[in-house]
Amino acid sequence: MTGNNMTMRVIFTALLAGSMLSAPISADAAEKKRKNLFEILFKKNKLSKKKSKKTVKVVKVKKKKQVAVKKTKKKIVKQAKKLPKIESSKNYTYKVAKRAPIVLVAAPLKYALAETDSQKISDEKIEMSRFTADIVNAGKVALRAEQHLAKAISDYYKDNQSYNWINENGSLNDRALAAMSVLQTADEYGLRVEYYKVEPFEIVSQSEDIDSKIRSREMLSREVALTTAILRYAMDARFGTINPNKLSGYHDFPVHDAKVPDVLEEVMGSSIIKHSLQAFHPSNEKFSALRRELLSLKSQEDDLIKLDPKTFIRPGQEHAELPNVIQAVRKRGSAELLEKHSEVLEEYYGYLDYDKRLVAAVKDYQKEVGLGADGIVGRNTITKLAGISSDDKARKLALSMERLRWHPNQLGERHVFINQPEYRARYIENGKEALSMRVVVGKKSNQTNFFYDEIEHVVYNPYWGVPASIIVNEFTPKSIANPAYLDQRGYELKTWGGKKLKSSNINWSKVGIRPNFSVRQKPGPKNALGSLKIMFPNKHAIYMHDTPAKALFNREHRAYSHGCVRLHDPQAMAAAVLGKSKRQVNSFIKQGKNKTEKLSVKVPVYVSYFTAWPQEDGTVKYFNDMYERDNHLMKAFKATQKARSISISS
Repeated sequence: MTGNNMTMRVIFTALLAGSMLSAPISADAAEKKRKNLFEILFKKNKLSKKKSKKTVKVVKVKKKKQVAVKKTKKKIVKQAKKLPKIESSKNYTYKVAKRAPIVLVAAPLKYALAETDSQKISDEKIEMSRFTADIVNAGKVALRAEQHLAKAISDYYKDNQSYNWINENGSLNDRALAAMSVLQTADEYGLRVEYYKVEPFEIVSQSEDIDSKIRSREMLSREVALTTAILRYAMDARFGTINPNKLSGYHDFPVHDAKVPDVLEEVMGSSIIKHSLQAFHPSNEKFSALRRELLSLKSQEDDLIKLDPKTFIRPGQEHAELPNVIQAVRKRGSAELLEKHSEVLEEYYGYLDYDKRLVAAVKDYQKEVGLGADGIVGRNTITKLAGISSDDKARKLALSMERLRWHPNQLGERHVFINQPEYRARYIENGKEALSMRVVVGKKSNQTNFFYDEIEHVVYNPYWGVPASIIVNEFTPKSIANPAYLDQRGYELKTWGGKKLKSSNINWSKVGIRPNFSVRQKPGPKNALGSLKIMFPNKHAIYMHDTPAKALFNREHRAYSHGCVRLHDPQAMAAAVLGKSKRQVNSFIKQGKNKTEKLSVKVPVYVSYFTAWPQEDGTVKYFNDMYERDNHLMKAFKATQKARSISISS
């Protein structure tokens, strides 16, 4: 209301009041008139109070609603915690192979040929071999070894009643000495010498004072002890000391226990035992590079730089540890890097501002050591700059050599190799690295499995079939809060019979861990698999694929997926395995159709885990134990060491 209008209203009201007062009225009437006049004059204030009360009421209603929403959210969270979950794989407490008796049984007399008799003779003239005679004379010989070894050794000596390693006087023969020389250098191949240790051999006295039974038992024990050590070495060298499948649910490799008899026959039938035992080790170039690195450590001194492991510096920040970081870059950087950034590295006097020129130098260093070149100085960059002690390197090398034994001896002239701790995938063709790219792998709670398989086909513009674990663990709690959650985001739901469903019609609180429906995401720019996926069908539902989340590839630590492997350049990898050009792959994608293309020849793929791995030039790089699998493997070695320290006669 304007000032003039207000003035006119007051005047009009006063005149009206005066005319009313000029007539004679009662006291009650006068009081009533005065109240009416007050209401007329102050009507606005009265309305304001009414509005104020209404506002307070609205605020109270809103607060009640907010409280109700909070209570609902708490209830949903509480309910979600009680919902059944599909558990991811886990680490196991490693259990060593059980021990079993080695049974030595004398062959029936008519089958026991004299060691010196080469002509056909009658049963009456047959003499027992010295080995058979010792079995008969010794009675029961209490010998034990790992179950799979014990059976193979028992079966071998049942059919081969002769000494292989022992002379008549109980000393080692030349063949045994050659084998022992190999066992004593096991550490050069990443194995532990103590695993194959045999008690020192002394000549067994043939004095009449020595009980003949005791002598026979000693001879047999020495023979079998050395056979056990040699067989154990051969199996470890070829297939590994540890059964990987007993480490965790993330490991999936063939088990080779059934091959023990063949390995034993190979060892016993060898003409040059030393060469034969050495030949059991992997013969591929990657294993050779790891072994060379292990041997070179003996002549190297530790080259460590002391840096705060908790250091984290973003470009543009100030940090007290920056001078030490730059000093480390000066020491670790290549000659090319030092020359390229010579001006800033020479001028730097220790200021704490992480400016653009220093960031550029750090980025180039990160590229050199295989890290994401984002300029952020974090855990991985600090680890590379600080260096690794020789002991830690030797440990990582031995573990990597063990893991390589779980694989085929030859990886193949053409294959894909994914190394999770390195966050990198490589395509190898004609034995050479033809393609290398960054990858994103599973987070610690959804680790990528460790196995190998064969790539069979590529899918363009793929649907994403949501795994049951994601439906149950992630989508169900969200859908309880909002039943239309999946409908609103364009997911397709179907019964196993193919009938379409709406997520809003599902009773999500009753879904459980075995949904009776499928969920998939349509192809498109928002699809979690991006433009394509590369398939090697396996029980872990692991595959390689594109992703719309491109920014993650710029990070050092790239463990963010639910387990599958996201590729930085999926079109290039698809073209490589298909034997096509990248242009051809992109042309299929542009058509926008969901299409599958089979490979003309399947390509081996290794989804691996190596914290030490040779690069294309043969140099070995070391990586963080992102899933702590090194620690679990070391525990398995300790358990094995303890079990193998028990004598076979115990």
